Amino acid sequence: MPVYRPRTRLVNFRLSEDEFLMLKDTCARSGARSVSDYARSAVLSGSAHSAPLPVTISFPQSSNNAADLWERLEGKVNQLEAKMSFLVEKESIPTHG
Repeated sequence: MPVYRPRTRLVNFRLSEDEFLMLKDTCARSGARSVSDYARSAVLSGSAHSAPLPVTISFPQSSNNAADLWERLEGKVNQLEAKMSFLVEKESIPTHG
């Protein structure tokens, strides 16, 4: 039988509405019991094994064509998906789908 230790420390941070929706979606897809459980697991696994993965989206000023911007954004999303897949496999986080 596992021994449970009370959690007495609080970590607080703010998200935009879009970030929160992404977090909820990722949490649901991971099968976590709650957003807190998912965030705790993600933070602890990232800090224990490697540096945080930087997520940056930058578009050059000369690139104002909507199709070009969409293509660049799609590339960044694909990079994020690959990083998430790597983390899921590394940590054996159960997924649905």
